Amino acid sequence: MDISNTQWHAKTKASPATSYRSNTDTNQNNARNTQVSVSSLAVKLKEAQQAIDAARLNQQSFPQNNNVLTWQAQSNQEKINSAKWEFEQLSKPQLETIAMDPSNTFSKAEKTAAYEKWHALDQRALSELKRNALNDDNAMTSFEAALYTHSQTFSELGKAMLPDDYLSQAQSHFESALQDMNLSAHTMSNQAEHYYSLMVTDLFAGNEPKVHNGAEGMSSHNLERSNYDFLTHKGRFMLADMYEYAEKSGIDFEYIQKLASDIGNYRRHDDGKLLSNFNEGHFNTEGQKLTVGFTQRDQASIDRLMNNGALSSSALDAGFVSFITDPGLGALSHQGSYQFLAHIAEVTAGIATSDSATEFKTFTEASSINDALCHDPI
Repeated sequence: MDISNTQWHAKTKASPATSYRSNTDTNQNNARNTQVSVSSLAVKLKEAQQAIDAARLNQQSFPQNNNVLTWQAQSNQEKINSAKWEFEQLSKPQLETIAMDPSNTFSKAEKTAAYEKWHALDQRALSELKRNALNDDNAMTSFEAALYTHSQTFSELGKAMLPDDYLSQAQSHFESALQDMNLSAHTMSNQAEHYYSLMVTDLFAGNEPKVHNGAEGMSSHNLERSNYDFLTHKGRFMLADMYEYAEKSGIDFEYIQKLASDIGNYRRHDDGKLLSNFNEGHFNTEGQKLTVGFTQRDQASIDRLMNNGALSSSALDAGFVSFITDPGLGALSHQGSYQFLAHIAEVTAGIATSDSATEFKTFTEASSINDALCHDPI
């Protein structure tokens, strides 16, 4: 039983008039008791460590992992829970000293509590290893390597607290977890495959190409390729999710096609690095500087996108959004709708949408170039 779930009931007959003094006295007594308890624990830890050092000199064996079952059977659960509370702030080495104490400095209940606390900390570390391994393409191999490294950090006392099958047991548990995850993923795979196939059909006419390298820019090799050919694998999966959302929400697929083209254009120019900003150095024949900007409607959508907090948790690539919302880069090149861009950012971020999905039932062309062009005096 976890001490954090234990309900403590204090009974007192103090009247309201005397309750303040009673509580004050109680708090002072608790503080003194805590100080005494900490001091006593420090002394006991020192004595237990001396006993461990003596046992090492005499080459005595330490209690083994299976001894804890005997300790648990011979101990009162309330005493174990009380000891856990007392050991709340102890480190793993200190818990090892208590659990492996070869003398009678610590009771069996205290040893059991230290053993259980130590293993709870170790399970927390194993959980972190598992989470990190799941980010690797070969999760099992990654976890096994991390687990081995973790096992090498155990002290002599720590190793004595481990079951003989510690490594194989941890590997088996992780493997079972992976199988459960794969089973769950398989349940959803048919639906996911359907929308990925729909994306391939709509954007690539059913013949998905490999991801092409945008660092080459408009080379002869890339010149005749579609913007879609430069979409990354991650981008294609994101678009497949958009098709699912669009089909269920009655959204015109052309909104996705245009957005995909904008993303692909960004990728084919090495994430926009190969494109110059129109607003930085263009002049007409009369020497007037030419600049471009967004229409009021598009600018309002962009302002909302930048200020509503959606981007931090949206599926949209932040670099692309920064590129397409820069007037010198996006105002002339974009094909997609800024209203739809903001809508998708909100949907994938899980926040309330400013525009209803019904607004995108029929595709509307983006603002024209002429609407964005203006002359600035030099």
